[in-house]
Amino acid sequence: MSRINSAVRSVIRSRRVRSAALNSGVAEEFASAYVVPEEADAIGVGRTLRKQGLEISLAYLPLSDDESESPEQIIDTLGHLGGLAEGAELSVKPSSLGLRQDFASAVSVLGDLCSAADDAGAIITLEMQGAAEYEPTLELWRGARGGHPQLGITLPADIRRAERDVADLASEGARLRLCVGSYPVPPSMGYPKERDKQRALVRCLRLAMESGGYAMLASHDPTMIAIAQDLARRNAIPRSGFEFQMFYGVRPLEQRRLADIGYRSRTYVPYGPAWFEYLTTRIAARPRTAFSYLRAVADKS
Repeated sequence: MSRINSAVRSVIRSRRVRSAALNSGVAEEFASAYVVPEEADAIGVGRTLRKQGLEISLAYLPLSDDESESPEQIIDTLGHLGGLAEGAELSVKPSSLGLRQDFASAVSVLGDLCSAADDAGAIITLEMQGAAEYEPTLELWRGARGGHPQLGITLPADIRRAERDVADLASEGARLRLCVGSYPVPPSMGYPKERDKQRALVRCLRLAMESGGYAMLASHDPTMIAIAQDLARRNAIPRSGFEFQMFYGVRPLEQRRLADIGYRSRTYVPYGPAWFEYLTTRIAARPRTAFSYLRAVADKS
């Protein structure tokens, strides 16, 4: 499947398709369902989601050449959120903090972001950008969490050591975003089969809930959602004691259903100048959507 997704991504990101999609408006039309290009649009979406009873997670998408500007942009967004900032999550990529260049500086920048979030009543969660970044990202999280206990971390269950880390961090009461993982993992470090990845995610979720962590299940899988509900009941965890996280535009009715019956349901809203790259990644992961996208480009070219 990863080879198919890679091939599809190459096609839809080709210069010819990109130019046709942008010139015809097809890209913007498709993007509106999954990603928002401007900060103002993201805040507007966030306001609508809040009215529906949903929590929000905002993720800034910088162009690769402008990643260093991300912390400043995130702080600006916090300032513009106003009342929406209370309880909002900002999802931050370690690379945008300069982790690959200067660890000490990245810890300092992350601490500044957490302080700004604390002042606004918001929270920060670190993303995980692949197996090679796993240990440095954990160290970055540990380096900043001392003064900011609400700082969250993403642990992809397709990396084998994640289970051990979930058990350790949950015992500290950490906020843990648990997902299958979307970056390639070397066979020596992870689970190559989808079934094994799903089972690992269940084990991580169980460990988090049994060990005192705040679990954030980042999955759209109905079976995983049902398992999370069952684990919460078994461990006497209230509906406000963990949360579900899903992408903007994916299973929106399920997101609202969970919120309506009292669960904490958070929508991940990506925004920023790299919206096209994000869009094509999402489309490549869903072959039917990719077909519709390419057909629309052809029809309007």
